[in-house]
Amino acid sequence: MNEIYSHIESHVDESIQQLFELVRQPSISTQKVGFDKAPGVMKELLERNGFDAEIVPVPNDGLPTVYGYMAASENPETAPTLLFYCHYDVQPVDPLDLWDTDPFEPTQVGDRLYGRGMSDDKGNIGARLAAIRAFIDERGGVPCNIKMFCEGEEESGSINLPDLIAERGDDFKADACIWEGGGRNLNDDPFMYLGLKGVLGVGLSVRMLSGDAHSSYAAILPSAAWRLLRALQTIKDEDENILIDGFYDGITEPSPEAIAAVEALPDDAPEWLDTFGVSGFVKGLDGEDLRKQLTFQPTANIAGLDSGYQDAGLKTVLPAEAKAKMDFRLVPEQRPYDIVEKLRKHLDKHGFEDVEIEVLGAVNPYRTDLNSPWVQLVAETAEEIYGRKPVMTPNMAGTGPMFDFGDTLGMPIATSGIDHPSHKIHAPNENITVEDFLLGAKHAALIIERFARDWG
Repeated sequence: MNEIYSHIESHVDESIQQLFELVRQPSISTQKVGFDKAPGVMKELLERNGFDAEIVPVPNDGLPTVYGYMAASENPETAPTLLFYCHYDVQPVDPLDLWDTDPFEPTQVGDRLYGRGMSDDKGNIGARLAAIRAFIDERGGVPCNIKMFCEGEEESGSINLPDLIAERGDDFKADACIWEGGGRNLNDDPFMYLGLKGVLGVGLSVRMLSGDAHSSYAAILPSAAWRLLRALQTIKDEDENILIDGFYDGITEPSPEAIAAVEALPDDAPEWLDTFGVSGFVKGLDGEDLRKQLTFQPTANIAGLDSGYQDAGLKTVLPAEAKAKMDFRLVPEQRPYDIVEKLRKHLDKHGFEDVEIEVLGAVNPYRTDLNSPWVQLVAETAEEIYGRKPVMTPNMAGTGPMFDFGDTLGMPIATSGIDHPSHKIHAPNENITVEDFLLGAKHAALIIERFARDWG
């Protein structure tokens, strides 16, 4: 593998310039910004690096997926197939005034590369392409079949992905999958996650008047704001218990291996306290209990509230309508549309039939078995590249569409990438280091090599 690693290092400037091309092209899926050009930029980059690529239309007029396939240089009919799941869409850049550089004009300052999507997830795409290019240049091709699935709607909830998988899932099947990203933790240990929570996003709204009224009428007219607040208050108690009947039904208890993995995770509590400016966590949690709560427990979060006047000064108004947005993070084997039904019954039971529910996003949870041979292969190669045993967690607290590949298409999933907590993913001044890029590319290359040699 030395010639592959040397190629990755000696061509890093070219690889970074390719990454800059991706970052320079806006692709904000929540706002549908840049998608007149972004799919074409992604397709051309795959083709330039040896893939047969296509822009895949997504059901329901969704934003396109870009898909690439590369056959093994020898015996592709019998060679195993590896899928890299990626996404080329990015988060919005707000607040723009907190950026030190133009988010869509990639900039290098010392060892750091700045721009929206530089880490999440365009940097991971770039590192994987650097590894693949090294095989092509040094060995004339890749040792296994490789598929690149580059989604255009991950940052907006992958709402159309299940329908796309239902239509064309067989095209995207593989023997194993490397997910969106991975990398190093704060201690610079290689960090792997093997699953993600699901999510249900809903909008709640209630209208009590035909139009806003002078607040003097609050003495005799009903308040939409108070009505919605009282409805919300029935959903969760002060001890963080979610009060929807049947909400916890069907949850799979974590395996002993999963519990042991979470117990072995480093203690990030001091950094979280400092980052979020709090003196403690809910219910006084700390240590292993804190990490288990974050990993294994579902949530009911109010993400936004809106009613009436919120600008400068006072406006004495009785709002006609009140709205809220909630997200429920779900764990195996909860299902988002089951939770919608239970939420509807809960509100009706408590007399809030007038509170309307709109589904904004729905993703199933997924978790790969820690004992999977695929997990062991990725972990062993990580130790070789980083010189340390990887830290593994059964699932992250966040969400992504792993279920559609791991469960629906039936492939084991593990993570590898360029990420690090200092990269400010989703925030102003998103960045990566050249070192993390090189490590992620070398790990991708070694995974490809070992997978081709050992799988099956």
